[in-house]
Amino acid sequence: MFGLALHTSTSELGLAISDFETIQRQQTWDLGRDLSSQLHRLLQDFVSPQTWRNFEFIVVCVGPGGFTGTRIGVTTARTLAQQLNISLLGISALAAVAHHYISTNEPLPNVVVSKSSSAVKDIAITMPAKRGAVYGAIYRWTGKAMVSVLNDSVLPASDWNVRQAQWSQPLTKIQLESGAGLAKTVPSLLTLGHSHWQADDHTNWREVVPFYGQNPVTV
Repeated sequence: MFGLALHTSTSELGLAISDFETIQRQQTWDLGRDLSSQLHRLLQDFVSPQTWRNFEFIVVCVGPGGFTGTRIGVTTARTLAQQLNISLLGISALAAVAHHYISTNEPLPNVVVSKSSSAVKDIAITMPAKRGAVYGAIYRWTGKAMVSVLNDSVLPASDWNVRQAQWSQPLTKIQLESGAGLAKTVPSLLTLGHSHWQADDHTNWREVVPFYGQNPVTV
């Protein structure tokens, strides 16, 4: 049983494969404008020596992030899940950042972290959006799962600062100064998707849509 994760919410591509026992590999590429033209070739090469019949589910980053990259990744994942008749799980880019923070000591580029103590369980993620707004979300690590306690949203930076200041629990704050390096969280994307899959929280490919900060967009 293998799972496959795709992260394309920026101009970078992140891929990860695991059988969650002995085999795990991941790789990232900074493709810029070549993301759309290179994705399928790199994906096919990366899957080998496994074949598409080895996969039980696919995980894809649904954003927030760049419009083009996110749409390409979600469309590709939906097509694969439909053709292979397997589960597709959509995971937030911000959730993957939160999990990356608690699961590894490897820092992401352009990230500022502040926390009040090591016991803090609530993680506030902030990422720049357009026109002075930010993407914001708060996730809670239970020790076994990453739970959304304030869903991903886009709002003025001043409103987001007030929400964090009024939060009833101490927060670890992760400020992303840009989307650079988000593809490095693709192992966390796969881990979170696997947790949902194990819990039988399977999603039909039709239900997985990109998140751009407003209403989900149908692909």
